[in-house]
Formats: sequence, C-alpha cells, structure tokens
Amino acid sequence: MISKHQGKLPRGCELCSKGEKLVLFITGICPRNCLYCPLSEKKKNKDVVYANEVKLSEMKQLLNEVRSSGAKGAGITGGDPLSKINRTIFFIKELKKNFGKDFHIHLYTSLNLIDEKIVKLLQDSRLDELRIHPDLERKDLWEKAKLVKGKFSEVGVEIPIFPGKEKEIIEMINFFKTYVDFFNLNELEYATLYEKEYSLKKWKTLENYEVSGSEKTALKIINHFKKQKLRIHYCSAEFKDKIQFTERIKLRAKNSAEKFDLITKDGTLLRGAIYLEESKPTFESERKKFSEKEKQKLHLLFSKLSNSFPKLDFKIDYQKFRILCNAEKINDISKSFKNCAIVEEYPTQDHLEVFMEFLS
Repeated sequence: MISKHQGKLPRGCELCSKGEKLVLFITGICPRNCLYCPLSEKKKNKDVVYANEVKLSEMKQLLNEVRSSGAKGAGITGGDPLSKINRTIFFIKELKKNFGKDFHIHLYTSLNLIDEKIVKLLQDSRLDELRIHPDLERKDLWEKAKLVKGKFSEVGVEIPIFPGKEKEIIEMINFFKTYVDFFNLNELEYATLYEKEYSLKKWKTLENYEVSGSEKTALKIINHFKKQKLRIHYCSAEFKDKIQFTERIKLRAKNSAEKFDLITKDGTLLRGAIYLEESKPTFESERKKFSEKEKQKLHLLFSKLSNSFPKLDFKIDYQKFRILCNAEKINDISKSFKNCAIVEEYPTQDHLEVFMEFLS
C-alpha cells in the first residue's frame, strides 16, 4: 500500500504528493536522539543547511533552488529547526517576501523546545502549518500542545509507527485530538541507530528498509478511528521515495532542463556530452579543479563543435567540465570528436549520473 487517508489531507501533504514542496533542512542539531533518526553522518548533529540536495551558504542559493524546482511551498525540517530559531524565522520571512503569502510553509518539530515565545515568533513569521512530533515516552511534554492549538492555519501530529505500539499510539491520538487538526502516520524505516540500540531480531526490515509490521499497525490505528471525524493519513516509505521524490524530480526537470535535453518519464535528463581527455569521468575519479589552460581548451572545443555543427545548440558545463548537447545528435558528433557520451542524470545540482555510455 502506498498511502491511505481518512478525511481531508493537509495542504502540506497535497503539495508534497505533487512534488511541489522544497525540503529545507535548517540544521542537524536536535535536543533529542531518536532511535529511528534517518539522518546521515554528514547531517546528524551537524549545523548545516540544505535546500533539497543543495548545501546552502547564502540566501541566493535557496531562492534559486525554489525557482529551479518549481516549488509552491517548503517543508522545514532538521534536526529540530527550533534549535536555531532565529535562522528558521529568517528563512520563513525571506521565502514569504520573495514568493508571496501563498507560498505554503510547514515546519516539523518536537515538543521539547516549544514555548509561548517561540510560538509567537512562528506566528509572526507567517508560518502556515506546524507539525509536532511527540515522544510516546515523554507524556510530561504533551501538555505543550495547548500552546499551539489554533495558532496556525493547521496543526498536526506526525510520528513514525512502531510495530506493536498500537495501544500507546491510540492513547496519544486520543490526547492530542483536542489540540490538533490532523495526524500523519509514517511507515517506520530502518535507521543507523537500530544496530546500536536494538537487536534486528526485534524488527525485520523489508527490501526497501521498511520495518515489517509498521504498515499493519498504522492501518489498525486508522481503522480504530474509522467512526470518528478524525483526519488521519498513513504515508508509506514507498510513497515518499517513489511518488514524492519522483514528482519533485519531474517538476525540477521541467523547470531546469536545457532546451536540447530530453526528459524521461522518471524526470531524469537524457543528454549528449563531450569531454576533454583530462575531464573524462571514471568510476574512481574525483572532481578536480581545472587550470586556466584547461578552461581554454574547453572553450576551444566548444568553438570547434559550434563551427562543425552550426545548426546544433551546445552549452559549456563548468561543473563537470564538459560540453552538453542533444542526445539524439551525439552519435553524429562522435564520428568527428573523441570522448562523446550519452548521459542520463538527475536534474539536481550534483547531476548524479544514472547511465553513461561512451560512443568514442
């Protein structure tokens, strides 16, 4: 099962399902150390900022990423964004200023850092939707839900579903349903801390790292509240990976593709590429800095290609130090030039290759 919901989906989920939400990772710093934390080592407990796959160092990069991805909103996550509240507020205000009040922004946080001052700051920033992530074991923090009730266009609870925790989660939902508008139940996925804290015999992992029994528990919970007018949404790992990510990639491809690129049904870009001998990639090669002399050689190659094929469009790609062109014409070009390849890659900043075949 990909997804199931009872009642109207929150606006944030509607946009995510269409690939129209930018993922803004504010920081890897967090007051909690959740067993199921999915963050990689390059993000967990590191104070770094990412927009989708782009590591940010200035606001201009974020604004460019919004435009390139065709996003109509942003989901702010971490770590815990409230651990860097001034930065979080700054980003929300800048996004609203540049893309308008209808640019929908939702934010994920635990209850640990919520207080009246922070709620007021988030309200004043014009945050649209707040998603809180309560700890089943920290019932002493649950009362903080009173601080956020009715303060945003929508407030929700979003949690991963632990197999066998049906009773505890139902108790939690019964408490929070007075204070929030919706509940999102996420399929539990394997995370790096499992091996340290739990025997994997406790939970079996499936082919795509989903934890066996999580979906079954989520569906039982939804069924329990079937007769109540409660908005509950189950989101599977497959839905996040295959639907949300793929739709976001398709949208980005549509907005960022060169006019000669061919967009595949999965949103990847099919293009021709011509390399210098020294920039020809291998599986073992790492990105290197190229000298001015090598840059001149790349410009010279561009001129030769343009003169030899005046009816074709070419573009210099300095990031991967190559010349790009239409994939359907690369076979003809390969008859006259060396190091020509057909490349299929993601339309992301790193242009990760899915497929590459050299023709000459």
